[in-house]
Amino acid sequence: MIIASKPLNEAERLSALYEYNILDTVAENEYDDITRIAREVCNASGSLIGLIDADRQWYKSKLGVAGDQVERDISFCSHAILNPNEIMVVPDPRTDERFADHPYVLADEDPVLFYAGVPLVSPQGLALGTLCVIDNKSRELSDSQRETLLALSRQIVAYMEVRKMNYKLQRQKEELEMLNQELERFSYVVAHDIKSPCASLLMATDFLKDIAGDGLTPEAEDMIRMMADASHGIVEMVDGILRHTKTVNKDDIVKERFTFGEFIADLRKMLNIPDKFTFNISGNNLVLYTSKHLLMQILLNLCSNAIKYNDKTEGRLVVMLDETNMHYRFTVQDNGRGIDTGNHTAIFDLFTTVGDVDRNNEKGHGIGLATVKRLVQKMGGEIEVESTLGEGSTFTFTIHK
Repeated sequence: MIIASKPLNEAERLSALYEYNILDTVAENEYDDITRIAREVCNASGSLIGLIDADRQWYKSKLGVAGDQVERDISFCSHAILNPNEIMVVPDPRTDERFADHPYVLADEDPVLFYAGVPLVSPQGLALGTLCVIDNKSRELSDSQRETLLALSRQIVAYMEVRKMNYKLQRQKEELEMLNQELERFSYVVAHDIKSPCASLLMATDFLKDIAGDGLTPEAEDMIRMMADASHGIVEMVDGILRHTKTVNKDDIVKERFTFGEFIADLRKMLNIPDKFTFNISGNNLVLYTSKHLLMQILLNLCSNAIKYNDKTEGRLVVMLDETNMHYRFTVQDNGRGIDTGNHTAIFDLFTTVGDVDRNNEKGHGIGLATVKRLVQKMGGEIEVESTLGEGSTFTFTIHK
């Protein structure tokens, strides 16, 4: 028996094989189906999918073949992978010097008297193993049987490629989850370290006002007020960052069924709607099945902005819902100050503001709309804005059903 030499690119071949993370895995129906088809099409006594490791051939799937693996030195398939672009057919191993004294050929019971192996070739041209059929009588393969085995070998490699991609994606997901957890822990530590001195500064400003009484000059009062406002602003920004981080990194989306009218009733309770401000709704009777919690965060942010940044004596807010076969579609429309065309994309970027102050003369931190966009994307939708300066804005977003 002639022992097969190893391919010149053996190290590269093994490295490619290990990337599939497939050796010693449990049986899978898609591979077993292929070995069954191969055996039936070729009318053979046995068939298997064998992957050639450093010192063994391991069977991912088998029919009519004993054991789960065999030493590489006595593997027929070790010879087959030496020519990745050819089907290796051995019509009668007894007349082939490579296999004439092979223990499987000389076996008293069910000897291997026919072998045909198709290399499983990776996209890089590396033979990872074979799909092979064996029989206990000498024979040949027809052209159609050869073509079928080639097609099946390509299908096996396609399954393996999907497996490798899923494995990589799973690893990336686990790494991202770990990074998100570390980022969240880091955010809370930083938030604590920032908010603590701000709280001390606020206490100091209150203390200065108390001990000074009416003795403060107007300039000193302005300075203390600026210090207090800056401290409040920093605390609000840090809280906003924490809410953003916690919200966008939340994996589980709990869905429930509710009417839009019920939802809006809850939304109204959370909005501080000024006098002379109309709030109109369309789509009250439509039933949604989605995350009520995430949708509330989205619409609460958009509606609050529409109210806070409205500069009209009589404000107007309209919230509409309609649906398609695939999406719920929401529209939030106001008659406020509007947004310059050049900022229609930038307003959804984290920490980006357009410089405007709200009705209370306070400036935003550029976190709310960034959170809204991430939540919409998390729910399988998109968001866009149309706006005219001085006339108002219309935000439209979708949620995948």
